[in-house]
Amino acid sequence: MDPMLIMIILFLVVAVLFFLVLNFRSNGGNQKVAGLSPVSRQHLEIYQGQDLPVWLMDKTKNKISNYLENGMVMQVEAMLRPGLDYVVVVRSLLELGTNQSFEILQKSFGKTHSKDPLEDLWYAIDITNALRQVNRDKILPEIVTYLCQRRELAIAPLFAAEIVSFDSFPELLKSPIPQERNLAVVVLSMAMDGLQSGISLEVFAEAKIGSLYELVWDNRIQYNCAALVVLFQNGIRFLKRYHGMNEILEQELQNPEDFRWQISRLDSLELSIKSYLSNAQTALVQQLEKSSWGEHLEVLRALYSLKCAPPVSAWEWLADPGYPYKSFVWELFAFEKTNKGHALVTTYKSAYRFKNFSWFYSSAKSKNMEKIALAKCLRHHPGIEAENCLIELANCGDAGVVQEALTSLGWWEPVNRLEVLKTLHKMRNESKLEISFAATAALARLGERKSLQSLAKNLLSDDPITIHQTIHTISTQGISLLWPELDQLADSADTDVAIHAREALAHLSEDL
Repeated sequence: MDPMLIMIILFLVVAVLFFLVLNFRSNGGNQKVAGLSPVSRQHLEIYQGQDLPVWLMDKTKNKISNYLENGMVMQVEAMLRPGLDYVVVVRSLLELGTNQSFEILQKSFGKTHSKDPLEDLWYAIDITNALRQVNRDKILPEIVTYLCQRRELAIAPLFAAEIVSFDSFPELLKSPIPQERNLAVVVLSMAMDGLQSGISLEVFAEAKIGSLYELVWDNRIQYNCAALVVLFQNGIRFLKRYHGMNEILEQELQNPEDFRWQISRLDSLELSIKSYLSNAQTALVQQLEKSSWGEHLEVLRALYSLKCAPPVSAWEWLADPGYPYKSFVWELFAFEKTNKGHALVTTYKSAYRFKNFSWFYSSAKSKNMEKIALAKCLRHHPGIEAENCLIELANCGDAGVVQEALTSLGWWEPVNRLEVLKTLHKMRNESKLEISFAATAALARLGERKSLQSLAKNLLSDDPITIHQTIHTISTQGISLLWPELDQLADSADTDVAIHAREALAHLSEDL
């Protein structure tokens, strides 16, 4: 894969990881990425094209060979422990090329347990990549399950792209076991999400994704409706993006003919898929209201993909102390057409009452997830109640909640402008980069000249990382006042910048 495009996914898939990565520079071996573990920094360098030291690889291969020749398999397995040497050991086993070394890799998949879940996912990607190169697919169902349990992590789409590139992935989509084939659809959806976020389009041709869509469509009655909706919605979005900038995208391809052939397969399904999606909302809402809570999560994800408001019964779920997916329900209210700001804030604040034992005993993590989801939806319900609630959340002290609250301010003319500006100016001076950026973006949405000029200046930077950072901020933060400046970058001589700028313009147009 193109190293630059791999880096872009880390900008676009999840904003949190984006802000951790933006300080990274490939030159200067002692420089660090704030907030990332050494292992994650190591993998970023590898995906930017940095090779592992030859002497280290040779030393590791010799050590492994000596162990295996003396029947010391357990010692080799013990070498696959969390740390910077993990990828070195994996690649050494791959280069040895013996059945025994491949068996060790298969046995070791998912066995590492570090304190950083992102780090563990990198280890899983290392082994999966090695197994794919030698077409060892025995544990592919296990790999798929492992990823689906960690789908919220920023590099999950990168992992998914690796999985769908297995030659035997189509067989998993046809598995006689319903759970296996439905999870395979979920992984394909994640890979498609990544293709719209910077993963090299070579994956689309290499994995024959157009043909995979045909396979799923022909057997659609065998899959979970909710999983299909997300997959099909991602397919339509991908086609829309591709046809809007196919010429510039294809400049990056080594085999454009293979890519066009796969695109044509997906193109042929477009009308049928759109028809399917137009009828899906009613079916999903009915499924949601009739099914048990345990089946709600995938349906809620599908409704979010379709940008559907929640059903009336959602208010009952938010009020129920035991309902497990409240944060997902909160987010659906972003698509509610009528202003529910007062009702949403009232429902949220009722959780503070002592009689609501679910809130009293909830973990800090689950509380913060609800707060983040609430902040996201309040952006779409302007009014004094929503504004005051967002200001309160912006001062709560939790970085994730603060960032989301700031991201939701400035989308409408403030009711209490002085209080909003006071909060934003305070947070712009925060030492945490993601919070400072969110506050600056909110001020730019409100038309503050200083913030707009700062962002516009960054678009002209000589540093490509700064340019990508700023494009991402303008796009995700809805700073439409900088549309003309972004439009100029859409014709940039730098292909990566041009692609990113056009993606950002498409994103802005969807939010208008």
